[in-house]
Amino acid sequence: MKKVISIVLTIALVFSVCAAVANAATTKTACGGECENYPTIVIPGIGQSNVWLTDENGEYVLDGDERINCFPGYFPVMPIVRIALVPVLFSLLLQRNIGLNKAVDKIVELGFGMNMSDNTGKDSGLIKVEKYPYSLAECSDYEKDQIYNNVPIQGLAEIVGADHLYYYAYNSFGNNIAIVDELYQFIQQVKEETGHDKVNLVPISLGGTIANGLLEYYPEVHKELNKVVYIVPALDGSTIVGDVYKKDLTFLDKEQLYHTFLERLMEESQAKLIEVALRLFPDEVLMGFLDYTADALINKVLVNCTNMWALVPSKDYPALANTLLSSPEKAEIRRQTDRYYSAQINSDANIQKLVDNGVKVFNIVDYDFPLYDIGNSWNDGNADGVIHLDSTSMGAYAAKVGETLPAGYVQQGTNCSNPEHNHISPDNVVDASTGTLPDTTFYFDGQGHEGTGRNDVIMSLAIALLKDDSIEDVYSDPNYPQFNVGRETKSLRRSDLPNAKKALEKIENGEISATAEQKANLEKAIENAEAMLSRTVCVAGEAEKVEADIESALIAIGVYGPDEGDPTFGFAYGLNNFIDKVWGTNGFSELPFVIFSKIIGLFLGK
Repeated sequence: MKKVISIVLTIALVFSVCAAVANAATTKTACGGECENYPTIVIPGIGQSNVWLTDENGEYVLDGDERINCFPGYFPVMPIVRIALVPVLFSLLLQRNIGLNKAVDKIVELGFGMNMSDNTGKDSGLIKVEKYPYSLAECSDYEKDQIYNNVPIQGLAEIVGADHLYYYAYNSFGNNIAIVDELYQFIQQVKEETGHDKVNLVPISLGGTIANGLLEYYPEVHKELNKVVYIVPALDGSTIVGDVYKKDLTFLDKEQLYHTFLERLMEESQAKLIEVALRLFPDEVLMGFLDYTADALINKVLVNCTNMWALVPSKDYPALANTLLSSPEKAEIRRQTDRYYSAQINSDANIQKLVDNGVKVFNIVDYDFPLYDIGNSWNDGNADGVIHLDSTSMGAYAAKVGETLPAGYVQQGTNCSNPEHNHISPDNVVDASTGTLPDTTFYFDGQGHEGTGRNDVIMSLAIALLKDDSIEDVYSDPNYPQFNVGRETKSLRRSDLPNAKKALEKIENGEISATAEQKANLEKAIENAEAMLSRTVCVAGEAEKVEADIESALIAIGVYGPDEGDPTFGFAYGLNNFIDKVWGTNGFSELPFVIFSKIIGLFLGK
């Protein structure tokens, strides 16, 4: 009997060894799936994938020698001028709408046509997503540059290993269900290539909606996940997108158009010049034109785009779907968006299911940064400039941007009943206890959504969460507290600090002339920069001051030139303010009526 058992064990051992050898032979990783590092798949955010314009034959359309990236669209100047020039000139000359609406239709078709989907949710076939169906270790230098330009994950590649890091590229204007299906297949591919039975996911921004779909459409995927690290995820859409679909837009109000809308989107000097130009049109023509443009974008570009529908907040979806998708020809779009709506409202429960099944789930969010002033909900709550905090944080309660919680406020403890845990932010703005994952969600005060990738602390935190199993929650490492302060250091790290070090070396070599005081100032600025970058607990305003000090020191020794500002700013600012003071938000054509009403007012003593 012992001999039989020995033979059976020997055969089993032989087969296990052969299986291990065979597995190692088919995998692309040196570890063969035996190391402690699970492969990581980054799911980027909106516009963080290259989407190239193609012709009907699938060939790249070129602008000179360059391929055309068509996110969010492609707007060739001369064709647009040819479309718009005559209607604009005649409308200005005759002070009424002469063909402007038709011009808008043509420009929308030209600029966004490649990103439009039909009534089944299928795209135009005129785009090609640049995909990376292999690890970063197999990516070319060009491909790595493209990935790093979209999401700065160089540090992650160095820590987890390039052969264990993957980037899932997709079309932001694509079909949500198709994107999720492809991601699930990508996970299977990564597991097979690496030999690991699980993967890590890093959903970023719009990637959060893709993760929502994955957990809903493939509920068994929890068995294939090790960690999920969300970064500013749009788990319940963005109020900006909801307002766009509702056409509840600030620029459709004349007062906001001339006083706040443009100034919050661009440089003030540019905004003032545009505002002056807009006054060339009569109010009725201008506001009618803007209203028609909004309708064209919604009905031609957005209504059939299921991945953009995924960014509509759940509170807005039912009414919007009934309004925009009620006709029979929209039935298939409605079926698909309803399916995602289920994923959206089940998001918290699906994420909790991951946790309950042993998946480590972390979340990194920004707050106290006002939404862009596009929709009228821009200041209804707290946000990171692009996504409202309730969406990114899985339900944290917060005061409005610039405000604080009421005096004496006590945390609600909705999802954390531990009396030793204080989940109220030091600035008394956020109550993290109401979020689904209060113990594993990290907050960065004053950090804007678009600058998240330029925040070195956020990137190092994400890497630590993926790599270091000792970080279980927000209390595990004092270097990464639950509440931190936002900062952006990309330009400091990539250019200013290296330039300062080179300049100091040239001063010491006699290649640059500098006084002892100038040299000391430069040395001190470098020292302060390096000290700040070595710390992960941030101080409000410190990064800006450190960078300003380095730039000032470099200007003093002639390495940088002085910032002379925008020469058009003073003119534009003064002219627009004068116009606004004299006749408010009226167009130039209303001037005679404004003057006449003022004269009548004087006679009447008003």
